[in-house]
Amino acid sequence: MKTNTLSLLAFTGALFLMTACANEETNSKQEQAQKPDTKGLTAFVVNNGATRTTADYDGSGLNFYWTEGDRLWVNNGTLIQDNSNNITDLLTPNPKRSDAVKRAATARFYFSGTYTAPSYPVRYTGKNSTVGDKVIIKDQQAQALPNDAAHIGEDGDCGTGTAINSGGGYNFTLDHKASYLTLLPYSTINFSAAVKLTQVKITADEALSGQFNFNDSGIDLGSRPAPTPANRSITLTLSGGGTNGFVIPVAAAKESNSPIMVLPPGTYNNVSIEYTLYDQFTTKTETIKKEYATLTFVPGKNKKISTNLQMRSYITPMGYWREFVGPNTNQALWYIYRGDPHLDQTTIFAAKRSATSPANICLGGIWVKKAAKIPGFTGSNDPFGVNQIYYWETYRVDGYSGYLSNMNNGNLGSLTIGIPANISDYYFIPSVFGYNVVDGVSIKSGDGMIRYWVGTRFYGHMVQGNVFAVDIPPAVPSATIGVGCGYSTNIMAYWQAQ
Repeated sequence: MKTNTLSLLAFTGALFLMTACANEETNSKQEQAQKPDTKGLTAFVVNNGATRTTADYDGSGLNFYWTEGDRLWVNNGTLIQDNSNNITDLLTPNPKRSDAVKRAATARFYFSGTYTAPSYPVRYTGKNSTVGDKVIIKDQQAQALPNDAAHIGEDGDCGTGTAINSGGGYNFTLDHKASYLTLLPYSTINFSAAVKLTQVKITADEALSGQFNFNDSGIDLGSRPAPTPANRSITLTLSGGGTNGFVIPVAAAKESNSPIMVLPPGTYNNVSIEYTLYDQFTTKTETIKKEYATLTFVPGKNKKISTNLQMRSYITPMGYWREFVGPNTNQALWYIYRGDPHLDQTTIFAAKRSATSPANICLGGIWVKKAAKIPGFTGSNDPFGVNQIYYWETYRVDGYSGYLSNMNNGNLGSLTIGIPANISDYYFIPSVFGYNVVDGVSIKSGDGMIRYWVGTRFYGHMVQGNVFAVDIPPAVPSATIGVGCGYSTNIMAYWQAQ
């Protein structure tokens, strides 16, 4: 426990109270008490090296510090808030992050009145709080930086203590009475740095937010509000949210993110935690939900939850055209004409160029039947009995407009919109693009538009290869599927047929 020292001064009606804050780690480093510089007031002075209401996670618990705007209450029969304090004068930068909120290891709070009793209860009811008997746990919380919970003081953090007369002064320990949730999300998918964790939302059957009564023992859980759709969840926005947020490391790393929430103690049922991801490169978003039957939060304690964020993912190798890599032209036409292709514009997935490449979030693709589910499937000829490997002009892409064009006799395939019912008979061709990606690593989302290399050359053009292609509105009036051509030096995905 952190110990707080309350020293009686010679001033009439002036008391010198040293305060600190209980940490989960129960160490007790103390510093020399500071002398008051305001006559006629009682000074509550923090003399411990780890104190109040911002926090960072050190791997085993939360370390707390005082921040600007913190206030303190003394209960001498009437709740009295400090007249002033010297936190502003003592603020120092966070040694781990220069851009984090400044904090103070000690602080001095000044109160009017005379204090001579053997003990006094003290309370902390939140940053900028104007009442000493209520605490508000906010349903909308915001954390600006990884592992820097400067927000908890204004989002519901609270604490109590009892100052005991020890002869020449008073000693007390300030115990935290809210509960804390530190999340350590990561993903073995290995997301690109462009993929951000923008917010985290926790939902339960019981009220997680709202106004609670507060007394010398802490939060009165009997005053918990009745559950409503609004108060059954808390949303923590990260680094502004929206299109920005924290990175997602490949292994749990407190320095990389560590979203920290403050919430009321208690046992909660049917809990879900939703992690919202946004890809700044592809502009796609995905929410990953984890569910728990019950979670219990203890007053003054921090619960750590480390989660491996997973979603559907594909490795889509990319590069220049390569002969015999992917289906040949005949096989491509079997997939198009007999594979019952379905255009999927709703499936969200992660895609990367290799097992070691970073992943981007992409949208859409094509479902086609597996070769084993297509009667008569062969690479020797197309579904109409013609070997199209050398006579492919019927199926081509207009190289100027980029649209799939029926140049001769209308042999373009048709598309069904949606996901097939008997999905086990099909495989998914992700909608991804690699060309015009400067870094050579990232993947663009085609949003349903597709270009994949076919493993045969475009007949008569030594610099071009065949391309499996899907065009969708607004690029074309209606979705179209077929085989086209492209310069072999373009970067496209290699078709991994099944």
